[in-house]
Amino acid sequence: MILARYILKEHIAPFVYALFVITFLFLVDFLIRILSSILSKGLGWRVVLEILVLNLAWMLALSIPMAVLVATLMAFGRFSSDNEVTAMKSLGISPFRAMLPVLIVSVILGAGLVYFNNDILPEANFRAAALRNDIGRKKPTALISPRTLIRDFESYLIWIDRIDQATGRLGGVRIYNIEAGKPVRYSYADSASMEYANGGKSIIIHLLGGENHFVDPKETANYVRVHFRSQDVAIDNVDASLERHARSYRTDREMPIKEMYGIVKASENRLTSLRQEYREKIFDELHAIDIVLSADTIKDVPPRLLQGTWYKDDPIGTLTFNEVKRQEKDKMYLIERYERREENELKEISQFMVEIHKKFSIPMACLVFVFIGVPLGIMARRGGIGTGVIYSVAFYLLYWVCMIRGEVLADRLIISPWVAMWMPNILVGLGGLFLVVRMARENYLNNVSLPQKLFSLVWRKRKPRGVAT
Repeated sequence: MILARYILKEHIAPFVYALFVITFLFLVDFLIRILSSILSKGLGWRVVLEILVLNLAWMLALSIPMAVLVATLMAFGRFSSDNEVTAMKSLGISPFRAMLPVLIVSVILGAGLVYFNNDILPEANFRAAALRNDIGRKKPTALISPRTLIRDFESYLIWIDRIDQATGRLGGVRIYNIEAGKPVRYSYADSASMEYANGGKSIIIHLLGGENHFVDPKETANYVRVHFRSQDVAIDNVDASLERHARSYRTDREMPIKEMYGIVKASENRLTSLRQEYREKIFDELHAIDIVLSADTIKDVPPRLLQGTWYKDDPIGTLTFNEVKRQEKDKMYLIERYERREENELKEISQFMVEIHKKFSIPMACLVFVFIGVPLGIMARRGGIGTGVIYSVAFYLLYWVCMIRGEVLADRLIISPWVAMWMPNILVGLGGLFLVVRMARENYLNNVSLPQKLFSLVWRKRKPRGVAT
């Protein structure tokens, strides 16, 4: 018990320090990417602080596992440099026993992180997205990003290809005016500028060099295209004050596991119904087409086939080859449509299952990183912050490259979601377990560098048979 308290005590300071540094780096990156544009729009310090607090949730979800790795490396690195590992071995204390308290705490920390990812993180993401939309309504230009569909204006959708940060000039502007009961009006301009009017309650978009596309409301068969040199688009009801609006829609990263699993079950039910419909309507009809085309002549087709449901619009009698060919082409189109619908359902299932597995796999990294940190820390001669950060960043980058790449492959339906999210833990965990087992069998010397020790772990020279020891 005394040894366990001592080992855990040595982990507290490195863990807190690493958690602070890593979260601070995430925060600085967030400030550079997002808050620089928000701060210039006159928001109060309370709103800015709320943005920081809400986005701090996803930063902690990522920085806690990495802080575990850094703390383990630094603590056991110090044990090794002070020869405390050697002292424990002389007392018959194996490395497994020394790392057992850290493993128990990592399991507890991982369980708490599962709760955090499922209950706190989705709500924080949801409120951050709602606040972002409210800021977009107050100051539309504050959150305009190139190549992102802007939905913050009632009855309007806006797309911008590029933004000149120095002049504020917009390039490649597309505006869709969508009003109930009216045809969609589409406007395109090579460049544009934006300014406030009516005391900040409206914005005026000055379009330069573009086209208007719309359907003639009096004669819907006519499609109209009008070129213009300049044109102004006025968008009203843009409030200059920050007002909070209720938001009901949630993305996959704003939902707990229960809600996402409900969506997955609904998609699976739709997929089952779709496949049943696919079998009943498509394959039976294709089978009838095969029988028709395999006959010696079209006129020899049995009358019962000609009186089926898919021939209900044809007169009873002999079909021409062109008629059969046309109907076969229609069935091929139906097959392609069903396949697209099936692919969309599978992608939705995969998308939500990835997020469900991610809520468990990332907390599991706390346990996996202990198996990496203990042997590397013991093999490292110096246990300073530099050593911990370098090795932690290297393994953490490897872990996240596998995680991100796996998520992309799962979204493309190349691999299953559980493989995408758990394979990084499996690979890193097996590597850490291998290092722990080999570490327990070896007596490391302090004058041997870490690369040499790693090399000796993998390529240990074996003595030839018959040689006396």
